[in-house]
Amino acid sequence: MVAPLVLSYYVVLRSVVRLKPWLRKCLTRCRHCRIYFLTHACNAGRQDLGCPFGCRESHRKGQSTRRTVAYYREPEGKAKKRVLNARRRKTPLPPPHPALAAASPLPWPRGIVEYVRVVVGLIEGRKVLLTEIVEMLQRTLRQHRMVRRRRIDQAVAWLNAQPP
Repeated sequence: MVAPLVLSYYVVLRSVVRLKPWLRKCLTRCRHCRIYFLTHACNAGRQDLGCPFGCRESHRKGQSTRRTVAYYREPEGKAKKRVLNARRRKTPLPPPHPALAAASPLPWPRGIVEYVRVVVGLIEGRKVLLTEIVEMLQRTLRQHRMVRRRRIDQAVAWLNAQPP
């Protein structure tokens, strides 16, 4: 399931590096899963990076958990946790802030969108805003496939794939 995705990703990555040879210095490997990816120019040459496809977040979460566990096992952390638990039991939860509820979440994982933003910025040689990337992805995913079938054959194939 993942192998075809990685293979198509490598085809695109290889074609980008061939078209833009100066990006070869930004090509690096994930220290966890060993997949190649493009990094920002300021991180070029580093060997300790995690890929934006999940390794970076999982490593960050694991380290955070280790730090938290170590802190709350110390006497100072135990006392603070006791105070926090007592305070939580006494007061009810406040209602959610309306400004936070109004923010629309991204339809894709934020790490992937950020990676696409960095790669597009490297390819185009300029800073790219996150909103530009979201608009570009929505526009791209809204396009229909280019098929060489008659319209009726395409409709029948679509109905077979997604029955009513």
